[in-house]
This record gives sequence, structure tokens and C-alpha cells, in this order.
Amino acid sequence: MLGEGAVLTTGAGDALRIIKSVRGIERGAQGGRELSAMRITAMLDACHKAAFVRSRAIIKESAALSAIYRAAGATIQAVDADFPVPRFSCLIGGTPSFHIARVLQEEGGVVHWKAGKLKFMRLGDLFKQKAAANLPNNASDDVESGFLERHEIPSFFSLAAGGGFVMGDLSKPREMRFAPHTNVQRLRNMSQCLVQRKVMKIDYASQLCAGDLIEFVGSVPLCIITAAHVFENGEDGSNQYTRLWLGALQ
Repeated sequence: MLGEGAVLTTGAGDALRIIKSVRGIERGAQGGRELSAMRITAMLDACHKAAFVRSRAIIKESAALSAIYRAAGATIQAVDADFPVPRFSCLIGGTPSFHIARVLQEEGGVVHWKAGKLKFMRLGDLFKQKAAANLPNNASDDVESGFLERHEIPSFFSLAAGGGFVMGDLSKPREMRFAPHTNVQRLRNMSQCLVQRKVMKIDYASQLCAGDLIEFVGSVPLCIITAAHVFENGEDGSNQYTRLWLGALQ
């Protein structure tokens, strides 16, 4: 039941396909029976094939994002706020999800799964939505480093048809990277990203997911980059909590 390829269904009705199954070395006992633990990794079943290495290339022009997902083997019917992609290529031996991430970077947005739908949202719109929770601005690990940001967030440039340079965001000195066949808007989008600002542990809140906005008392709102929901059973009873990685738009 927990082997590779099996499908699990969450309480929210989402189907997850197991892509890795490990029988743990930890052993326990319950009554007269010995028990062993299983550790599994699962992906969203509707999109899991987009994370596998391709045996056939995918090359498309002016195709919708949903069409690219379907070409990569995903079974989703549509993407909320779908948009046309000027060029997309994933050659033999490539992984479609990596190339989809590059397309999203060029559009300045992300996709996230909620209420049974895959939704595209631009990064700026993440901070315009209604907050999913209000939390106190304490008990968190705060991260601030403009030094690291300038090393890790590059600026991009391209070439125009006449041979001149097309430049992206040059407001700060950063590493420069070349992006062929890209206009000014996409070059600027590619330097926008969510930068981690907080990591915090809160009471179990399974309704929170990546893409939700969190408000804080006396501080700017932050977006959830990753939400990990933990439910543990031990000798001292159950332990439930949610850990959030939160970011700001840079």
C-alpha cells in the first residue's frame, strides 16, 4: 500500500502518487507485535509526470501554460489565469518542471495548488490577496542579508534584433546572465523573486499552504513559500504543529 507508484488521497481530496518509499531501520513494538516504519515521498498525482526525465522532446511556440503541462504528461484540465508562452523547449533527457519554472520566472509569477486547482499568480498579486491568517511578530527566525541577495539574485540582459543590448533590472550591482530572445519586461521579471524573511513554528494549521499571505502585527505581510504540517505520535502522546517558511518580494 505504501510502495512506489501507489496513490494516496489526503483529507482535502487531493491525490498524491508515491515516487519514493523507504523502509526505515527504526523498529518498535505494540503489544506482542514488532513494528517497522515507512518513509515515503509523494507528489501531486495530476502533475507528477512533469517531474520525470523525458524520453521525447517537447518544443512549443505560443502555447498556453496548461498545454505545456499536458504535453509533459500532466492530467490537469486547465490552469487558472492561464497565459501564452512564446517559446518552450525541453529536450530529451530534460525535466519539464525545471523548464516550466524558467517560464514562470520570465512571467514574474508562480503556480500553486489549492482547492483542487492549479493556479498561476504573479508575484505582486500574492501580496494583494486577502490574508489567510494573522500571526504575532515573534517566535520566529528572521533573515536579513542584502549581501547574500546581491550574490544570489542576478540581473539579466539580452540582444535586440539590431545587435544592441537589452538590459533588465540594473538598480543594484549583481551578477549578469544572458537570456536570449527576451524583451525588457521579461528581463525585469526574471530578477524578481521571493526572498526568505522568516521561519516560524505555529499551532497545527493544515489549511495554510504555499502562496497564502500572512499578516503580522506591526510588520509587513509575508507570503508562504513552504508550509510543512507535522503530526507525530510518540511515547508522550501526539505532537502537532505547522512550520512556515515566509518570504518578501525582492
